[in-house]
Order: sequence, then C-alpha cells, then structure tokens
Amino acid sequence: MKHSIRNRIIKFFLIIIGVSLLSFLLIAFSGKDPAEIIARRGDANATPEMIEQVRIEMGLDGNFFERYINWTKGFFTGDFGSSIATYHPISKDIAQFFPVTLTMVGLALLWTALLSVPIALLCAKYKNGIFDHITRGVTIFGICIPTFWLGYMGLVIFALRMKWCTVVPTGKFSDYILPSAVLAVPVICGVVRMLRATLLTELASDYVRYAKARGLSAKRILVRHVLRNAMPPIITVFCQYFGSLIASSAVMEGVFSINGIGSYMIQSVIAADSVATATCVVIVAVVFISANTLGDIINRLICPWIVRESNGN
Repeated sequence: MKHSIRNRIIKFFLIIIGVSLLSFLLIAFSGKDPAEIIARRGDANATPEMIEQVRIEMGLDGNFFERYINWTKGFFTGDFGSSIATYHPISKDIAQFFPVTLTMVGLALLWTALLSVPIALLCAKYKNGIFDHITRGVTIFGICIPTFWLGYMGLVIFALRMKWCTVVPTGKFSDYILPSAVLAVPVICGVVRMLRATLLTELASDYVRYAKARGLSAKRILVRHVLRNAMPPIITVFCQYFGSLIASSAVMEGVFSINGIGSYMIQSVIAADSVATATCVVIVAVVFISANTLGDIINRLICPWIVRESNGN
C-alpha cells in the first residue's frame, strides 16, 4: 500500500514538472512579447530602448532556462509578475478569482454527491421499473444538453420570471446556487448512469448470492456491500469531474457573469498575457492531477484488494 501511494506521488510531481515546462514553452514561443505590449500601452511610439528596459525590469532578458527557473520560483514565492490584462500582480488575481471558481465547483459536486448516489441506488433496486426508465431518459437528456443553453434557460426561468435570483451577481453565497446546479446537471447524469451499471454488475456477483443465502436483507446487501464495491470507479470519475469542471468553468462563469479563474484565463488570452495564461494552466493542471491522485489513494484505502489484484497482474 505504502509503495503504491509513494509511486503515485512521484508520478504526480513528474507530471507537474512536465506541465510547467510545456506551459513555459507557451510563453517562450507564443510570438507575443509581454515587454513590448506593456511598453506600447504606456507609449504607442515606444522605442526599442524603452522596450528593452521593460524587458529587463520583467526579468525577460535571460536565456530560456534562466527564465524558466525564475518563473517556477514563483510557485514557491508567490511572485509571478504583473498581469498585462489587469495591471495587478498575477498572484493577487489568482487569490481573488480562484476561490470563486472553487466555491461554484465545490457546490456543484455537493449536489452530485447528494443526488446521484440515492438515485442510482433506487434505479438498481427497482431495475426496469417506471422510476428506472424515467431516470435513464432524463440522464441521457442531461448528458447531451449543452450546459450554456441550460444556464441561459435557468436565468430566464428562475431570475427573470420567478425572481428567485438575480441576473447580475450581488456578492452573496446565494449567487452560486443556480450556476452550481446547472454545472452539476451533466455530472449527476453521468455519475447516475455509471453507478447504476456498476451496481447492477455487482448485484450479479457470487458474493451477493452468498449474502442472500445467509439471510441478509436486500437493503443491507445493496447499501453495505454492493455500494462499497461499486464506489472505486465512481470516486475516480468524481475526482476527474472536479478537475474538469474547474478547467471548463469559463463557460458557466460567462453565462452568469461570475469573475472566476476561467474568466480570468480567457481575459488573459485575449490580452496576450502569456505569463498569466501559463500560470493559470499550471494551477488548473495541479488541481486536476491532485484530484485524480487523491481519488486513487482513497480507492486504495477503501478497497485495499485493488492493490493486491494489481500486484497479482
């Protein structure tokens, strides 16, 4: 167990190093000179000497490896330089926008955890029943429907007609309820379908027949035994959704006028702010890989036989 977790952590750091290197290549070969952009914003007729002075002040006058080391130091010191788009320190912008996205995504995953498990259990218990058929139809629709369209429909219904929320955010926690619910719809539908299929597969296993022969109730078998064995793939998918929702949060933030890390990343791309863009890419990658690593570790703690089976193969 310890050996497996240690290898997973080593792979985590190797992947992060690879992502940071590729992100820095984005800065180096983007074709945009941040020093020139900043210099010409202050003076449209900036001379090459003025641009070179700005380049020296930004620390962009060194060779490739020097600039890469200086940039990676920012992840330990918190100094990534200033953003071309906002004129603020990049670390300050990230500290402001990233918690907003985390709140929205975290609330979406809370909806997923609260709704997907009981719905999937009911579908497995009453297989091919009315509830099961309706749920399968709804989940297919929920997976296929574009989230941005669903977000606009949510605003029309709940903000404009029913007046349950506002179109423009007011800075309250209630602003995240509707966007997180919309963001959670395809996730809930995907998790329900996968968990239902996994539960039905487990219900056909030999240990379920043995448990029934011992006289255990169907509810106890389903909740205490079958659900536990069905959780590893769901935990993996759940953690993957956490990373993917953060990476794709820009769409929902744009629909609901939320200033999160996704909107900030798009703003940086439009402003040709390659440093801020690459920094956001690395941070999102760290969150995505961390979520996957955490899911793998949780699976191995909940179901230790996964390690024994993998070692046996």
